[in-house]
Amino acid sequence: MRRLVLLLWLLLWAPCWPEPAKVDQLLEQKRWSEAVPLLEDQDRAHNHDAGARLYYNLGLCYQHLNDLGRARTYYQASLRRNPWNSSLQSNLALLKAGLSEPEPEESWTQTATHCAPPALLAGGMFVFSWAACGLAWMYRLRPRERWLWSGLGCLALAVLAATLWLAARWQPEQAVVLPETAFLMNGPGGEFTQSLNIHAGNLVEVVREQGDWAEVEALGKLRAWIRRDELMLVP
Repeated sequence: MRRLVLLLWLLLWAPCWPEPAKVDQLLEQKRWSEAVPLLEDQDRAHNHDAGARLYYNLGLCYQHLNDLGRARTYYQASLRRNPWNSSLQSNLALLKAGLSEPEPEESWTQTATHCAPPALLAGGMFVFSWAACGLAWMYRLRPRERWLWSGLGCLALAVLAATLWLAARWQPEQAVVLPETAFLMNGPGGEFTQSLNIHAGNLVEVVREQGDWAEVEALGKLRAWIRRDELMLVP
């Protein structure tokens, strides 16, 4: 009975899934506009928490479609999950080179989060913690100096991995400007005066939201307001 239910479920839903092979084929043929809907369907299937590769492919498609805002958003999402992708680093640097406005400088905690993917940091924290516990137990049975120093080393690595993992989890909320030109306002509403312009692809940090507006830190350290529908949050 269980197998029959599983078979029926697969027959109903499997045709709705985009085939990874088809997506790869579209990417190889540089059919960017056709690949985007399939990739976005995969992202929705993962509840907007897909892997680094899928977000990289979305960023690549949008960059070739000259949609710098969405390209930057998905590149940043991929960077959070896999900062070791050299192709991602190159494409992101190329995109940022075309921006004329300065962006908020990264704090040391944000820079440190680029050392390793969060999943690897969590795994390292778990492994080194258990290794430290195992070495402490061995030192208790046979008090040898090598067990002591090895255990302290594993404990230090576990603390480092935990610190970097927490820093990655507690990053300020980031968003990317979507329109070719958007206006930064002095307050949350159209009745306020315009402060400066900001262009597509610029990364901002969201401070707070109020109605249809968001207060952001942009262009270095400038605090201003922008319409929420002109931003795309980095997943």
